[in-house]
Order: sequence, then structure tokens, then C-alpha cells
Amino acid sequence: MLTNALADSINYLAYIVPYMVVGVILAELFVELGWIKKIGFLVLPLTKFAHLRNECGVSFLTAFASPAAANASLKHLYDKKLIDERELIISSILNSFPSIIMHWRTLLPVLVPLLGVTGLIYIGLLTLVGFIKTIVVLFVGHFMLDKKPDNSDIEQTNRPPFSVALRSSIKRSKKTLGRILGVMIPTTIVVFVLIDLGLFDTLAVHLQAISEYLPVPASGLPIIAAQFASKIAAYTIAGNMLAEGILSSRDIIVTLMVGKILSSVTTIRILAPYYMGIFGPRLGLKVMLLSALLREGILIVITLLLILFF
Repeated sequence: MLTNALADSINYLAYIVPYMVVGVILAELFVELGWIKKIGFLVLPLTKFAHLRNECGVSFLTAFASPAAANASLKHLYDKKLIDERELIISSILNSFPSIIMHWRTLLPVLVPLLGVTGLIYIGLLTLVGFIKTIVVLFVGHFMLDKKPDNSDIEQTNRPPFSVALRSSIKRSKKTLGRILGVMIPTTIVVFVLIDLGLFDTLAVHLQAISEYLPVPASGLPIIAAQFASKIAAYTIAGNMLAEGILSSRDIIVTLMVGKILSSVTTIRILAPYYMGIFGPRLGLKVMLLSALLREGILIVITLLLILFF
């Protein structure tokens, strides 16, 4: 058991750590070269409205390529005391929207062939959830954070050559990476041990047991049950039922939305080592829970609206 958990931890760390290293070094490099000003204007309206630093906007842009690198750069800013805990949480939740957009590349090739237009509507609804979540967080930042001074027209002088800046960035990043990895490695191992012990599977079974009381057709229950184990399996079952006329497009969408709400506990297996590994146990747990609660709340509201009016 412990051997399996250790092997899973090593595989996960081997995948995620390189992105984190790149993220921290890039954050330092952008500062060294003065690139924050050059690319920050792309999201300046967002960061300005939410009262966030320009560096947080750069992190948001980075999340379109690598959410892990983006959040690692936020942790780096936090460790350097350039942002406080509230700014980190708000920025990290904002970074979840680009990851939804990037998730299209895995959802579209599966959902469109299986469910056609119904699959596109489902993807659109998930994107809408992410968009509303982003808008909510922007307003939270606007009202909770102090307005930052406008330094957009401050010129930076004496910028070092790229090679010098890169060496300096790597050197300055070592201390931050040491702190992050010192927490991330043991935390990841503990989380995977809990996974191997079946903690999250037990939670999923208890949630699955209440599926018969849900406002979905009885024939849709296998879809919900499958979502606890495999999203692909759930989409395949849904596609077959849609093709055979067992469930309508509306029934499929509502069933998938309800199943996503219930099966969200299974995503903890992925999110826990991710957030706690990057931000540490206390802060990572806070970011994960706040982000998840906001997402689930919006999912529930949209699903209720679908049941009532669609």
C-alpha cells in the first residue's frame, strides 16, 4: 500500500515540479527584465478592477499555458511579501478560468462525437460556471482589497542582458523553490497515502448512495454512478442513451450537471496534492475549499435553473 502511494507521489511530482520550477524562475525573470509592464497591459483592466498587482495579471496569462506555473509564481510573490494572503487566494481562483478554457482540448474530442450539440451545450454551461466564478472573484477583489497605485507609466532603467537576468533569476529562485518543495513533497505523499487507503472512495460511495433521491430520470442514474469513477464512461453511457432515445438532450444535460456536483468529491484526489503541494497545507486547503465551494455553489444555481426553466 505504502509502495503504491509512494510510486504515485513520485509520478505526480515528476509531472508537476518542472512546471513549478519554470513558473518561479519566469516570475523572477519577468521582474528582472521589466517585462511585467510590457505584457501586463493585456489584463490590466482585470487587475485594476480587482485591485491586484500587475504581476497577478501576468500569472493569469501564464495559466493559459500552465496553471501549475501560474500558481507557483503566485506563491513566489507571496513568499517575497509582494502580495498578501487575500490577494493570493483571489488570484489563484482567477487562474482557474484559463484552465477551464484549456480543458476544452480534452473535452471537445470526447463530448462532440458522443453527444453532438448536447455535448457543446454542456461544455458551454461548464464554461459559463467558470466565467461567473471569475466575475464574482473580480468583484470580491474590488471590494475587499485596497486600490493599488498606478505605476503603469513608470519606466525601468538599467535592465540587465538576458543571460545575466536569467542567471540572477535562477539564483534568486532557489530559496523559494526550497521552501515550496520542502512542504510539497511530504504533503503530496500523505495525500496519496490517504487516497490509497480509500478515504476519497468512501466519500464517493456515500454520495452515490443518495443519487436515487435526485431530480433526474431513473434511467439517468447509471450516468451519475459512472461519473464517480470515470467521466469518459459517463459520457459514453450518456451518448448511448441519447442515441437510443432513452433520454432527451435536456435530461442528459441535467443528469451530467447533477452528477458533476455529486462527484466533485472525487476531484479532491487531484486538487488536494496540487493546491497543498504548491501553497502548503494550510493555505492550499483554504484556496482549494474556497474555489470549490464557489464553483459548486454556482453549479447548483445553474442546475436548478435548468431543472426549472429548461
